[in-house]
Amino acid sequence: MLNPLILMLFGAASIALGVAVYAWRARPAPGSTALFLLNMLIALWTSGYALELLQIDLPNKIFWAKVQYPGIAFVPTLWLIVALQYTGWARWTSPIRLGVLSLEPLLTIGLAWTNEHHGLIWATVALDTHGGFPRMEVIHGAWFYIHVAYAYGALLLSTVLFLRFLRHRPPLYQGQAGALLVSVIAPWIANGLTALVNPFPRVVFDLTPYGFVVSGIALVWGTYRFRLLDVTPIAHEMIVESMSDGLIVLDAVNRIVDLNPAAARMLNLDRSQVLGRPAREILAPWSELVARFRDVLEAREEIALGEGKARRFYELQISPVQDRSGRVIGRAIVIRDITQRRQMELALEERERFLRSLYEILGAALKTPDLRSMLQVLADQLGGILGADGCYITLWDERTGLPIPMAAYGPMREIYPTLHAEPGEITATESVLRAGHPLPIEDVFNTPFLSPKIAAQFPTRSMLALPMIAEGKWLGGLLIAYDSPHQFAEEEIARGEIMARIVALAIAKARSLEEARSRWQEADTLQQAIEAVVEAPTLTEMLQRILEQLRRLIPYDSASVQWLREGYLEIVGQSNLPESTMRLRLPIPGDNPNTRVILERRALILDDAPAAYSSFREPPHDRIRSWMGIPLIVQDRVIGMLALDSHQPGFFREDHLRLIGPFVNSAAVALERARLLEEERQRREELNQLNRDLEAFAHMVAHDLKHPLSVIIGTAEFLERELGALPLEDLRDSLRMIDRAGRKMHRIIEELLLLASVRYTEVPRKPVAMEAIVAEALERLEPLIAETGARILLPESWSSALGYGPWLEEVWVNYLSNAIQHGGRPPIVELGADSLPDGRVRFWVKDNGPGIPLEEQARLFAPFGIRSRHAGGHGIGLSIVRMIVEKLGGEVGVESDPGQGSTFWFTLHAVSEDG
Repeated sequence: MLNPLILMLFGAASIALGVAVYAWRARPAPGSTALFLLNMLIALWTSGYALELLQIDLPNKIFWAKVQYPGIAFVPTLWLIVALQYTGWARWTSPIRLGVLSLEPLLTIGLAWTNEHHGLIWATVALDTHGGFPRMEVIHGAWFYIHVAYAYGALLLSTVLFLRFLRHRPPLYQGQAGALLVSVIAPWIANGLTALVNPFPRVVFDLTPYGFVVSGIALVWGTYRFRLLDVTPIAHEMIVESMSDGLIVLDAVNRIVDLNPAAARMLNLDRSQVLGRPAREILAPWSELVARFRDVLEAREEIALGEGKARRFYELQISPVQDRSGRVIGRAIVIRDITQRRQMELALEERERFLRSLYEILGAALKTPDLRSMLQVLADQLGGILGADGCYITLWDERTGLPIPMAAYGPMREIYPTLHAEPGEITATESVLRAGHPLPIEDVFNTPFLSPKIAAQFPTRSMLALPMIAEGKWLGGLLIAYDSPHQFAEEEIARGEIMARIVALAIAKARSLEEARSRWQEADTLQQAIEAVVEAPTLTEMLQRILEQLRRLIPYDSASVQWLREGYLEIVGQSNLPESTMRLRLPIPGDNPNTRVILERRALILDDAPAAYSSFREPPHDRIRSWMGIPLIVQDRVIGMLALDSHQPGFFREDHLRLIGPFVNSAAVALERARLLEEERQRREELNQLNRDLEAFAHMVAHDLKHPLSVIIGTAEFLERELGALPLEDLRDSLRMIDRAGRKMHRIIEELLLLASVRYTEVPRKPVAMEAIVAEALERLEPLIAETGARILLPESWSSALGYGPWLEEVWVNYLSNAIQHGGRPPIVELGADSLPDGRVRFWVKDNGPGIPLEEQARLFAPFGIRSRHAGGHGIGLSIVRMIVEKLGGEVGVESDPGQGSTFWFTLHAVSEDG
């Protein structure tokens, strides 16, 4: 069972460890780190002494005695560090000073661990076996007493700091400091008792570690009762010394008992010479204020000290100082320098008066009828406000790059608007606009910002040039002039900037009103134009009205409306262009400006069209010098464009685009609507025509299928009835009739299926080998060619075109079979191909037949419009040709004169050179 004395030591170590943990968590409170290290070393000291007492042999006791020495050496030093940091003297714990304080403890530890060589800590060491347990009996060496002196000094200084701190502190801080003071004194007292209970110079039992039991309890009490390290004090001296406000403390008889550095600086006093002296004597330069506030206990007032530029403004506050019984023992005077704030207030008041006057002037100026009158009012009033000899307002002409004198105040008032600057002369207006900030010119004859020739025309010697800029746009310059040399202060320049901004805003507003009136007139014209276009009854009339109304907005020389098709633009309306341009097709993409407008989806202006594109150097476009293209966009889809031409270079401007933008948008919507209505009308007509065609088709199919079917049925019945009696040759003739009738029915059905499939099928268009396709068609017609003895004349070469081979084979079969069946006897059929200027190829078949009457030619390709040119024809072959060719983007037609034969043709898009 452990001895209670040893248990007390382990208890003290446990308390110290607990306080150490609390101190570590309280960082960075003043003294927390030092308090953590202190309690860790106390725990080492007390637990080490307990383990020393538990040992029964001397070597082990000596070891544990050495283990204690970090605590024995450093605890007094750490108590001093805690006291310094807690009581507001942390500046004395700089790294250098801490290093100096650590030298003695470190040396003591080293001597303890090497004592066997010198005996400076323990001169003799023995084992005392008397009492309840063996103890180490020592006689200390010389260094031990040096350390004791150092330790007592550190503890004494710590005690003094805590005692001094206890005075005039709130109860909370008094409790904290009291707990710390007890924790310092307890082990010190225990150490003193050790000297009394041990026979000097021998030490058998050390009571110092038991003092840490009381120390630990005191620290725990200070932690939980007075929130030690949670709420730490700030030294009164720190606050007073670091105050930016001046503080003067007077006693009951008005003697100065305290004065902080801020007050000394404000009043230009030496602290060492004023303390204890009467206030009326020290503050004699301000005797009026001293007399005024001599017996005043409480006051708060603004005062001014000094004269002229040295004048300072202060806020003076007087408060009574009372002792604990509530008796007034003096007064505290706080002086706060408010000079900067007061100066700002005065400047703001002055600027407010200035701005109020400025806005009154602006209000009067804006009531004038025109821009020049408004600027004259501003020049007169601004010159008067500033007390200047002259005030000039100049506008900037962006087109010519020259200033325009508008208004003046002073002797040049009447002359100034008539002046003008020559190109190349340096003007103050241009200089300040290029600089973008005010230019104070103290000598107008010695500055790079103004030509001496211009300066000589005015009595001005100094000038403040101010730029007038609004929304990044140069408006002009405001020039404030003085006839004698003048230096411009910052406030003067700042006011000038405000005036320049106000004038710039007034100019911008006046111009905006003028522009608004102009825009209103444009809008009225635009509205009329849009109404005229929208109310057009037909698409053709709408195209014409678009071009007419467009001329009212922009006086072009020629124009066109172009519709976007698949792969090209087609001119569908034109004004002042040759008639040949109608239906002209421009490839997209292609080497033309129209391609840029369509692909980039934005307007394009060419100031010199022939220089940009060679097509403008050739008829019919060779008269065009400038060109503008605007896309027609509906629901984010480009449907075409407008092209405007002028015979003048650089005629079209960005303003034109802004002007006609709404018109073009409305025209695009109206055109698209009209086109859709036109397409709907055409679809209805086509549907009606299709219904008529279907009715005719039904009759035709019934008639055409009825004949071969009757042949098949009749022949079959005949064979069934006469089969046994028929000669072999008659039987063969009957079977041939059935075969021919069946083949005819099969051909009719195949053509009907092809007709139906072409209407709804989409096929890829790619380069085709026309020579091979014609050869396939002729192979299919070999029986007919042999039967009629027809001659087929083929060209030496074929032009390349875009199409779909299987469909084109049907086209050739229909054209060739018609030419063979309706040609002369024998039929002579010639085939050929021609390249057209618009990028298409025209393929044709010419026969030597009797020709086709003119009235029949127009209805020849209409579905079922004419049954056929020979008896028994079913009338759908040419309908199929037309549908196929149009599906492939081409056209069909016929040329025929009675007695001269007929030429049937169709067109396809040619293959471009780049593939």
